[in-house]
Amino acid sequence: MAKRDAIRRYMPTVRGPVVSFFTSAGGLVVMVLIGLIAGFFLSQQWLLSQGADHEKAIIALQADFDERLRVERERAAVKAKEYGIIDAASLRLQEDNQELLASMSSLESRVTFYKRMASPKGANVPVAIELFELLPTKDPSVVRYRILIVRSNASGKAAEGRVKVKVSNGRRQIELAVDKPRFSLRYYQQFSGEWRLPDGFKPERVDVQVRSGGKSLDRRYKWEVKTR
Repeated sequence: MAKRDAIRRYMPTVRGPVVSFFTSAGGLVVMVLIGLIAGFFLSQQWLLSQGADHEKAIIALQADFDERLRVERERAAVKAKEYGIIDAASLRLQEDNQELLASMSSLESRVTFYKRMASPKGANVPVAIELFELLPTKDPSVVRYRILIVRSNASGKAAEGRVKVKVSNGRRQIELAVDKPRFSLRYYQQFSGEWRLPDGFKPERVDVQVRSGGKSLDRRYKWEVKTR
């Protein structure tokens, strides 16, 4: 035994250079670095794989959102078309109602006119003012006027007379010239033209006077320009 132990003490341990390097302190450091680098690359690979999955998920969500948006836009277009048809029908109905009301008003005015002409009492009042209206023009200081004079009774000779118009703003009154103010009518006559108002003058009322057969007919109207 003593001889064998002596042989072991004098026999050197045989190790290769690679094994010697990795068992040394420097080799351990290198191995740690290699482990860190390998772990880094593995983590990057995992992140890349996760990123690809996330990108696919985002693309799928975007496609689903685009499809839903397209469907909603189509629905909105259909609804807008339906509402447009309803609005057009409602507008047309309103226009028809306005035309009907205008026709009824015109018919009532004609009936009243002919009743007045046929009435024996009409002989006491030779003429009547059937219509007075003011219409706008492109110039704010200029208005168009229309005055309709009718016979109260169509029997006998033609009625003759004169039309005079005055406007007032409460402090000042001026006379506005009527185009061809004198008239001779058997049934009716219309006066129309334009009036230019003085600068800064804003009328509040209109006084229309019609003199015929020694009698005078006076009517007062509010100064109101109709909108077209």
